[in-house]
This record gives sequence, C-alpha cells and structure tokens, in this order.
Amino acid sequence: MIQMLISMLLLWSPFAQELTNTAFDIRAKANLLMGKGVNTGRSYYDVVITKDPGSGVLIKLPYTKKGGKFTFDLHHRLAMTEDFGLPAEVTTVVEILSGGTTRIGAYTVADKVNPGDKFEEPISKTSSAEIDKYVTPLSRKTITLDIRPGPQSISIVGQMLIISRGNTTTRVDTPGTRIATVSNFQFLEQSQGTSLREEPKLQKQN
Repeated sequence: MIQMLISMLLLWSPFAQELTNTAFDIRAKANLLMGKGVNTGRSYYDVVITKDPGSGVLIKLPYTKKGGKFTFDLHHRLAMTEDFGLPAEVTTVVEILSGGTTRIGAYTVADKVNPGDKFEEPISKTSSAEIDKYVTPLSRKTITLDIRPGPQSISIVGQMLIISRGNTTTRVDTPGTRIATVSNFQFLEQSQGTSLREEPKLQKQN
C-alpha cells in the first residue's frame, strides 16, 4: 500500500525544474577584448564607463520559455605600474543594462591590493601598446543574474572606480574610461525535466 501511494504521488507531482545549457552570443566590439587567459583560454573583456548599451560588453541571450540564470566573473582592471602606489583599497562598480537603457542593477567588487598581488593567470593580450603591458585583471567576483522568459539582451557597462591610499581617495567616472574586466560567461536555461538527480549543465562562452 505504501509503495502504491508513493508511486501515485510521484505520478501526480509536477516535473522537477532543471537548468540546461543554452548557447548565447557575445557581441562586444572587438576593441574591448583585452585578451585570452593563457591557462584557461577564456576571453577577458574590458568594461568602459558609458550609458550606451552598444558601447558595453553586449550579450545576446536566446529566447527562453522559462528564463534562466546568467553568470560572469567581474574583475578590477588596473595598470600596475611602479608608481601605482600600494597598498590601495580598490572599489570597482559596473551596471547591467537591458532592453536599451533599462537598468537591472549595479554590482561591486572591492579589495585591498597589496605589493606582489597578481592575477590568477597570465593574459595573452590583443594590444601591444607599452601602457597595456602593465594592465591586468585583479580579484574575482561571480555575478549571477535571473533572466526572465523571452528574448533578452544585456550590456555590462562601467559606472566608477574608486582608489584609496591612506587619506587620499581618487574617483574615476569619466565616460570612455576602462575600469573593469569581465570573463567566464555562462548561461543556464530553466526547463521542465523529469529527473530529480540530473545535475545542471553549464554553457560556457570563451
């Protein structure tokens, strides 16, 4: 009797919600590509201060019936020259825009940068300019966005960079300035499934 009852409950229960991998397109301008990670092969994109979604790191998500989750890693973008001045407290703020200029929210990564700090992997850079050889991502914060059903495009744009050294604080909010780096984009689409034990799959975009 108990086994029959369990079978009936499973039959009547709604399908379990699953997350499955779905392709998407990164449509950022070519000049925003900082380079690729030597170890991971991931693409790293610069984020500029702008209110124009087309000038940000633009990502076209596919049509979905139930939405899903989009994640990416946010990094500081710093030119670590000899006169940068360490230690320093660094706060980087970006915004996510959707549907033109609709603001989804602002996201922050904040860290104390000390002498000798390095990023987790070397970057094979697209630019050979002298100043760019000192530029590097630093730190990592994973940002997760809930994506609504239907088609959607999002754009990652810069808002401000704040650097504090002792009693001195510098705020950078000039349009066109590159203040952050993003990488490791992943999109998980929510769908109806039948298996409760199947693990979510990630769609990674380099």
